[in-house]
Amino acid sequence: MSKPELIKRSGWLFIAAAFAFITILSNSDPISIPGSLVSAILLTPAMSNLRIGYGERIGYLGRNSLLLGMSAPALWVIGIVFMALMGEEAVGKGWWVLLFAGPAISLLGLTLFGLTALFSKPMARLNWLPVLAGIWYPVTYTLFSVYDIAHKGMFPDPFVPELVLITAIQFLALSSLGIVLISDSSKKLATT
Repeated sequence: MSKPELIKRSGWLFIAAAFAFITILSNSDPISIPGSLVSAILLTPAMSNLRIGYGERIGYLGRNSLLLGMSAPALWVIGIVFMALMGEEAVGKGWWVLLFAGPAISLLGLTLFGLTALFSKPMARLNWLPVLAGIWYPVTYTLFSVYDIAHKGMFPDPFVPELVLITAIQFLALSSLGIVLISDSSKKLATT
């Protein structure tokens, strides 16, 4: 498969991951927890395709940042095992937030890739978009997790409107990145 085709496929996977990610807003654990996992799983091949497609242009740090993002499903499984071993104690202490760590790790990798893209400019345009598409959830997840653990598992109800807004921004930014990757790679495919 050619590099433009891989990048185009990456775009479609980012859009699909955005739709899986938005399930976090469902307010239902049977929907949001699997949605979190599906999002992390879809982000893995999306970043793998970016890594292959832009490999020589993004350098060592960019490639390894995407590799970090690709490790998220494995880290999610470790979180599930930890939760199973700890049982109710983990929920009471607020460690249940580990169930939503997958997308945070994936998107942290995307953010770091985006920072390298600002300098190496591998994309035809909008090289800042991976930073914008990746930064929202990892920052929010970190702040939310600190709050949750510090308050012994108490959900931060006063901050729900902000969490909804940040999640919606994350969805739009990931979808936008996917659209840009599809559009730019389609132009390259048309000229080859």
